Amino acid sequence: MNGRSGRRMQRAEARAALAVAVLVCGAQAALAATSEGQALLEKNCSRCHAVTAGATSPLKEAPNLWDKLGSYPNERLEFELAEGIGSTHETMPQIQFTDEEITAIYYYLHGDDAGAKE
Repeated sequence: MNGRSGRRMQRAEARAALAVAVLVCGAQAALAATSEGQALLEKNCSRCHAVTAGATSPLKEAPNLWDKLGSYPNERLEFELAEGIGSTHETMPQIQFTDEEITAIYYYLHGDDAGAKE
């Protein structure tokens, strides 16, 4: 292998290593957002609503938010969380989430499909 081929090989290896690093960092950020999204729903909603897949809500009439919010198209999810989800009863608080919180909740609900958010 001559000098030129060796340098090309080194550059290719460096690009591959950089690509792996970007993927790992992106995966770690998505995992952190997923955990934060779950924590936000637990903190603000779990007194009445189930917030994990397949769970039963503590309040019988309250829908499972994993199922309900996870079924919303992206635009509706963003609107509902930013404006405060409308309630059918007066005791439900109207919580408005920030853009960062909405993104975290989106990652929690959509996991591997989170690239669709962007």
